[in-house]
Amino acid sequence: MKRARRIPIGRRIWSVALKFLIWVLLRVEVRGARYLPRAGAGIVYYNHIHWLDPVLICGTIRRYAVPLTKIEASRWPVVGLLLKWYHVIFITRGTVDREALQATWGVLADGDISVISPEGTRSYDGQLQAAKEGLAFVARQPPDAWLMPCAVTGTPAFSWKLGEIHRRPRVVLTYGRPFRLRWPAGKASREVMREMTDEAMAQLALLLPPEMHGAYADAAAGSARPKWLEFLES
Repeated sequence: MKRARRIPIGRRIWSVALKFLIWVLLRVEVRGARYLPRAGAGIVYYNHIHWLDPVLICGTIRRYAVPLTKIEASRWPVVGLLLKWYHVIFITRGTVDREALQATWGVLADGDISVISPEGTRSYDGQLQAAKEGLAFVARQPPDAWLMPCAVTGTPAFSWKLGEIHRRPRVVLTYGRPFRLRWPAGKASREVMREMTDEAMAQLALLLPPEMHGAYADAAAGSARPKWLEFLES
């Protein structure tokens, strides 16, 4: 049973406000929500095309999920404070941020969900970029954690401009089947974690339209059975 105090009071308060804002400003369609495991530590990973992406995932998912957010956001006026109250994990990009890693593993140790962008930065052309091995590295600490892809489309159409904010663009979040990684005996090499990450990203690409496959166009087109992924039973 989840202890209520594990979810910060700021998250409980701002979740209500966030759901209302999502309803007012956007038309969000969630597909594949039935695949979300009801319990257990998990990682939801997504294609990053707009700053709204993790906001919408956390604002619509039915379980407690904590996103990783670039450290620069913590210094933004007002927004930085709201993010701290809501509870996000700030990460320094371009380096091994051990504090952020430990915080993420803490979320998983509590049996909750971590929301991660494997690409490490936003894609401005909408196409998938080559992901870092960090996705597999994070999942290695709790080897029984599941992973679940979430394909995001439509968020770049949102704008805060007064003449455009009323348009309520359509955004689609498409979840794929959850899986666990098949870890080899002993220590997994960087090459193995690279292969694991690429197979996971191919699953994400399959949920996106072909023009967004980017670095994983060939992987998505291939029909080979994944070597390192073990899908959960429905």
